[in-house]
Amino acid sequence: MTSVDRDIGVLGVLDDRYELRTRLGVGAMGQVWQAYDRELRRPVAVKLIHPHHLPATGDRTAADELIERFRREARIVAGFRHPGLPVLFDARLGRDAEHVYMVMELVLGDTLESVLRHGQPLTEAQVVDIALQLCDILTHTHALPVIHRDLKPANIMVSPSGRITVLDFGVAATFKGAARTSRRLTSDRQVLGTVGYLAPEQIVKSGLIVPQTDLYAMGCILYELLTGEPPFTDVLNALLHEPPVPLSMLRPEIHPILDAVVTETLAKRQDERPSSARAVLDRLLPLQPGAEPTSAASVSPAGPGAVPVPVPERFSHAQALFDDGDLGQALPAYTALAEELGRAGPQHADQAAQCRAHAAHCRMGLGHLHEAHKQYRALLDELAPVRPSDDPLLLEVRLHAGTLLVNLGDYGAATIELTDLHQFLLSLPREQYRQELLVVSQHLDRIRRGYAG
Repeated sequence: MTSVDRDIGVLGVLDDRYELRTRLGVGAMGQVWQAYDRELRRPVAVKLIHPHHLPATGDRTAADELIERFRREARIVAGFRHPGLPVLFDARLGRDAEHVYMVMELVLGDTLESVLRHGQPLTEAQVVDIALQLCDILTHTHALPVIHRDLKPANIMVSPSGRITVLDFGVAATFKGAARTSRRLTSDRQVLGTVGYLAPEQIVKSGLIVPQTDLYAMGCILYELLTGEPPFTDVLNALLHEPPVPLSMLRPEIHPILDAVVTETLAKRQDERPSSARAVLDRLLPLQPGAEPTSAASVSPAGPGAVPVPVPERFSHAQALFDDGDLGQALPAYTALAEELGRAGPQHADQAAQCRAHAAHCRMGLGHLHEAHKQYRALLDELAPVRPSDDPLLLEVRLHAGTLLVNLGDYGAATIELTDLHQFLLSLPREQYRQELLVVSQHLDRIRRGYAG
């Protein structure tokens, strides 16, 4: 491989294949080039680690973390299957920064940042179209589950036809297996994202990143597209404590639905924002003449005339999706099964409860923490009076309900819930419930540290 010259203005060739021709953009961690693939004779985009971060800086630990973040971004992008997301063609994920790069689809057009800088505030119809596309893209990424956590106009490309593409997943957060297997790449005090589009939780509660975090950034973008200015200027104070100037004061002609959606996405509390990108899309669809909800999320599993699949096979399929970590697909499967089994009579109550628990677990893994807690709480209220105290499903539901209270910062309720569970677990055979005791103890310790901090 011919290394890229460390002067970022000089061109190079990667692996005697990818000719770097024009630098398209430079960020804090990386740079993107328009390049040419000699083998397939086509233009591509190549993303490299910024030369300033090469090991010559002497900070080996920082370089290793950057390389690992770059690898993770490549693996995230490789899982995308959506026209509004970049296609990954190739990647080199070596052990040093000079041997790490991604080759992606070349997306042509202007960034929303450029549109805002050189033009007037957009029309309502243009903003609705962009919002619908963003919601459709976020519905896809959040189901993987991936949270972008750095949405901003500079990371959204608009093609000449009006199609948008969301770029740069360098600081994206993933839920799948994160609590158990992924090495943490940021400290608890490190804030990732761009000032002006940060949600409050990215500053005051770093780490609690959920789909509503991206919805907040989307609200900032829509507000700026409509008014020409971001919602906050004195960022930290206003971001944490003050509402933005109402859209209705700046653009009185804006449709009340659009006004309400932007206002709700900019709520300080996560649970006051819309429940999902799909929910926002459904609310905005009436504002686009002729639009129909045609994405996969709105299609029924069995259309008219379809042969119904027996429950055992559907349960096995949902379980396979769940075990594989495909929570976005497992959630609607378990939800549909739980509703069907719940209507089928008391003889199916046990399996219905299992499906409800799995659906709540999917919501928790996808970052829908408030909805997950509501589901676990409702299931707990139904199971506790009719099942023995050591019933495995009941204990699982109690543990997850308490865990969610901790993650949501409701330490008072979490302490009551988990202390009671801890005392009960101590009365059971220690070897059989060692893992549950460990988890509860860790949560209680986290609460104590939270109060102390």
